[in-house]
Amino acid sequence: MEVRMQNDSVIWYPATFLRSSLNQLYVQFETLSETDDPSSPLRREYVGAGDVRPVPPPELHRYLKVGEMVEGFCREKKGWRKGHVVDILENSRYAVSFEGEAQKDSVAEMEHWELRAFREWADGFWAPPFLLQEVLQKKSSEPEVKARGLILKIKCSGKASKPKFVDGMLVEVKSDEEGFRGSWYTAVIVKALGNDKFLVEYRTLRTEDKTELLKEEVDISCIRHCPPVIQRVIPFDYRERVDAWYNDGWWDHIVQVLINGCQYMVHFTNTDEEMVFEHSKLRPHQEWIDGKWSGVSKVHLTDVNLKPNKGNLKRKYSRRASEPTFRDGMIVEVKSDEEGYQGSWYTAVIVCSLCSDKYLVEYQTLKTDDESELLRENAFASYIRPCPPKFVRVDRYKMLEEVDAWYNDGWWIGLVSKVCDDLKYAVYFWTTNEELVLDHFNLRPHQEWTGGKWIVSFRKKSKSKFVVKNKLGKCKEENGKTGVEPNFMSGMKVEVKSDEQGYRGSWYPAGIVKSLGRRKYLVEYQTLKTDDGTQLHKEEADALCIRPCPPVVQRKHLYKPFEEVDAWYNDGWWVGQICKALKGRKYSVYFNTTNETLEFQHSELRPHQDWINGQWVFAKRVVMPEEVIH
Repeated sequence: MEVRMQNDSVIWYPATFLRSSLNQLYVQFETLSETDDPSSPLRREYVGAGDVRPVPPPELHRYLKVGEMVEGFCREKKGWRKGHVVDILENSRYAVSFEGEAQKDSVAEMEHWELRAFREWADGFWAPPFLLQEVLQKKSSEPEVKARGLILKIKCSGKASKPKFVDGMLVEVKSDEEGFRGSWYTAVIVKALGNDKFLVEYRTLRTEDKTELLKEEVDISCIRHCPPVIQRVIPFDYRERVDAWYNDGWWDHIVQVLINGCQYMVHFTNTDEEMVFEHSKLRPHQEWIDGKWSGVSKVHLTDVNLKPNKGNLKRKYSRRASEPTFRDGMIVEVKSDEEGYQGSWYTAVIVCSLCSDKYLVEYQTLKTDDESELLRENAFASYIRPCPPKFVRVDRYKMLEEVDAWYNDGWWIGLVSKVCDDLKYAVYFWTTNEELVLDHFNLRPHQEWTGGKWIVSFRKKSKSKFVVKNKLGKCKEENGKTGVEPNFMSGMKVEVKSDEQGYRGSWYPAGIVKSLGRRKYLVEYQTLKTDDGTQLHKEEADALCIRPCPPVVQRKHLYKPFEEVDAWYNDGWWVGQICKALKGRKYSVYFNTTNETLEFQHSELRPHQDWINGQWVFAKRVVMPEEVIH
């Protein structure tokens, strides 16, 4: 597209559409930088919808006349500016006088390729029109002829009339070569060869030696008019049929996943592949039917051999799901397992593939130690995922809703522990046992990339059929038990457990509200709420069911079978044992109290510690029943 800006004269700047917001468009200029430094990033800003237009299609073999109104690309201004031809010079050069010049007699010498005929974009059409538009408009503007009583007998051959193509017309040509079937390429009709054959010159394809544009003889059945330009400013929908600009042509696709505000994962209908494209590289798919262009509705999954986000390949000798494919330049999120950063995700770009399960990535928010450039590092495929779809949350987040919080240049998973005034929230992070107050716009609904698709947290199925009840803090005192009696102060962070059947081995983060005497305390849980869901749950708890929060230990290395761990599940920490280490830093964990074996990610586990005689002691490996191991 092109964006209009005005100082002493109107200039149209080439730009790329990124996203829309109300009546404004967020664009990236292709010729303007943020500063005068050539190495600075390209300029981005919001512009009005009335200040944009599509790029006019190129006109081949168009020669200009003295006095003709033109637009010239000014190297100094880096945009297209209105003027008129003053003189025709040698070697396809022109003398052009531009509007707004301080000196009326000053002219600039321009190359032929730096000029184009002046046109206005109004109501979706170019004025004066291009050749194809002119033909269509002439037909629509022809006066109606009244009948004079004649009866004509027309013999119909039963065949549809063939489209007419004239020399110099801009068209699209279809390829039927293996690997390129169904793709369309912009070309110009050079001349008709007879027998429904035409000589065309492609606008984006060149000869093998790259010295000139490719010319080729094609059949009329492989040629169509260029579809009308449709400026799509709203996001494309799931299963919508689109054309994607790829390998210098337009390819038929189906939208699979909206990755973020301006990126999509799309499915190739002819090659059964999936790729990621920017919004600006897509256009609505249109079909040339009965001499006119028609839009195409959404595709039903039964119409094509397509399953969302899953391949259709049949594999022998393997039951593993196919690994996600990350292509060079793809925007992704990369997980960190460094101490203090476990479970956080950072936006990055795939630089290149290093091997089958390893990639070189460049972070978009992290820099090297000297702050001179963006940080690059190697990452395993199991640490990488596509960027989640963008949800614009207009209503308020609810108590204990699972969210991702933007903090320290990355996304951290947490729970809303309090809904504050002024669109702020207190968010509890169980991986670091911290609580922070964050703005509404620094949060997003938590989503998980599971089985090749995104699942929003409130739609997730629980890992277990077991439901947690707010009946904690009740312990049976053991006869003859001795040890250090802890003293808990108001405001102290603690963990509370229950010894009731089905609850043993689970600990829930809480805070001491006050002491009630007789070894009892009033506690407020950080991850459990009242029945009406309006506030955090408070209750009386025995001192024997309370312990200080264990020191945060984020394990970088893999856990080993039979190792005792705490697993974050159902809003608390549950004691379990590693049954098996799975692929992608996941584990199968056995819970003795509920006789269940569930799957967890590395960041959802912590080394198990016991509070004994006023000290934290790491647990040793345990021996599990043989039937659990198998």
